[in-house]
Amino acid sequence: MDWQDRIRTECPACGQRYETGRRPLRCGCGSPLSSTVEWEEMRIDGSRPGLWRYGAALPFEPPAGLTMGEGWTPLVRAEGPGNFAYKLEFLFPTGSFKDRGAVMVMAEARFSGAGEVVQDSSGNAGAAVAAYAARSGISATILVPASTAEGKKSQIRTYGADLRLVDGDRTATAREAWRLAQNRFYASHVWNPLFLEGTKTFAFETWEQDGFRAPEVLFLPAGNGTLLLGAWKGFKELYSRQLIARMPRIIACQSARCSPLFARLGGGCPTSWRETVAEGIAVAVPPRMEEMVWALRETGGSCVLVEDEEVLEEQRRLARAGFLVEPTGAVASAAAMRALKEHTLGPAERVVIPLTGSGLKKPPSAV
Repeated sequence: MDWQDRIRTECPACGQRYETGRRPLRCGCGSPLSSTVEWEEMRIDGSRPGLWRYGAALPFEPPAGLTMGEGWTPLVRAEGPGNFAYKLEFLFPTGSFKDRGAVMVMAEARFSGAGEVVQDSSGNAGAAVAAYAARSGISATILVPASTAEGKKSQIRTYGADLRLVDGDRTATAREAWRLAQNRFYASHVWNPLFLEGTKTFAFETWEQDGFRAPEVLFLPAGNGTLLLGAWKGFKELYSRQLIARMPRIIACQSARCSPLFARLGGGCPTSWRETVAEGIAVAVPPRMEEMVWALRETGGSCVLVEDEEVLEEQRRLARAGFLVEPTGAVASAAAMRALKEHTLGPAERVVIPLTGSGLKKPPSAV
């Protein structure tokens, strides 16, 4: 069976279906598209590297020479208050969880014969696409806000990508990428639905590593929502096949300085926000906002805000515990600590928290 025949592509907003090979950048109604891989049995192949052990539930096999063994990041029990386990997503080849989705998107670019891709990012997704483009011999143009951390900009350039700095926020950067994507393959971690086919493996790994069960609660950073929606998707696939007894409660974590999802859940969505140290989730207008709302409501979840000072303190605390993460990578842990203190999270509830990005990209100011 051709890989495109295994995938159903449709608009979650209006229900319009599309042929996978002729999928537009977005639905005619303006919404991002979603994909569904038709699979029946979870056949785990432990001989395969990383996330490819779940090949039976993925869109395709990776093209030769593309994979770097991405996935299968450790799940480590945390010391201290709460029943927490950290998923060490900063240990991916490019230093963030974005490799999960980037490898899928760049595999599609390879299959489609693309010679050039364009992508917009706050840094980590750009680095991931640049790395997999380099492995594919594909030219990559990566657009990031000019304020992006120097470590991330340097990483993208080092992979050989054409890095372009855009004045303004993520919305301005995405607007410029859309213009360039009219005649190039758009390797978007937000708009390409196959990215979520990669990030859903976060759920599969967590399930397997925790004794084939789902956590009771997931704290997940939420900017564009690619990890949140991937985790929701993965656990839904497990639940629909009766491989878990219940869905985990999903808690979205945002900076108090940029919290459109929190505002949307409360009614009304402001359009301007302050700069935040959590640059990786500083997205004022996430295209998949309504899907994130559905994920939280379906699982009985909510959204928790943290201040920059809490994020930086949690980044330092994690470093003292041996986990060196960038500020955005500390957001979910900071939110879980806040929930524990405010008694909105029970001390015995089994919680999984991803540490999403390496501190080598933007280390703590002092430890």
